Amino acid sequence: MELTVIYFKLIGEFSKIFILGNFLYFEAITNMTVGYYRQKAATGFCMFNIHNIMEEQVESRVNQLYDHVKGQNAPWLDCDCENCRKDTICYVLNRIPPRYILSGRGVTHASTVLNDSQLLADIDRLAYEGMKMVNSLQRPYHKSAAANSSKSQESASNIPMFVFPTFIGNVYDGSSFEPLSNASVILKEGKIPAEMMDASWPNPCSTYDATKGGYSFWVAPEVAEDAKVNKEFSFTLEVSAEGYVPVTYSFDVPLTSEVNNRSELNSTSSLKIKDLFLFRTGIANEEE
Repeated sequence: MELTVIYFKLIGEFSKIFILGNFLYFEAITNMTVGYYRQKAATGFCMFNIHNIMEEQVESRVNQLYDHVKGQNAPWLDCDCENCRKDTICYVLNRIPPRYILSGRGVTHASTVLNDSQLLADIDRLAYEGMKMVNSLQRPYHKSAAANSSKSQESASNIPMFVFPTFIGNVYDGSSFEPLSNASVILKEGKIPAEMMDASWPNPCSTYDATKGGYSFWVAPEVAEDAKVNKEFSFTLEVSAEGYVPVTYSFDVPLTSEVNNRSELNSTSSLKIKDLFLFRTGIANEEE
């Protein structure tokens, strides 16, 4: 009987899955106990989904608080659109520890976690904090809950598409090697700005201190003649900042078309662009 061992990381601890015949064993390695869970698989293999239960909890609570504040006619609440709510949900989730579950027993344990009064108070505090921050720093697309481009809408159909990875990169000061904020980055396909997946991916975009000079783009899919067609796409980045010499960088992306209705972000599908450096204008080169 073949034994398969799968290692994965769950809640900061390394764990193992043993697949032996028609049974699956889950070993959670913690500082206190080692627990084994066995489940009979109808087809000889059992699939478990790892899930962060805080997502539903935070989403539900943030929506409740938005509805409550809107009902109170709070003067600081200018907008409660879907994008503002999602921004607030992300704000909270990035500031609380995740709570992952793997099985029915995990759901039972989760009910105890979700009744933690301190955790619930933290969620409320962060939600109000996030709501006020999102309302004071609204993005340009905040009232377009479903502002998808025509190309991104086409991706929902089962037709052959060239699906692009996200492009990510960083801009630095060429002299200090420090991340450069307030730089403008334009992604062009040919001579025009590339069309993005939707309005939540601005092009051009800006760099900020909080993202350490980082930028990102997600180009809208393009229709292909058929599946499994190979094609190379050429892009150009134009980077500028006040007081700096602009920089241009070109790169090619080879893709194979596929029948894909993916419209959700996959953080594992990304292309890292080489670091770009901008030098200040009017500064003499000491080596000359």
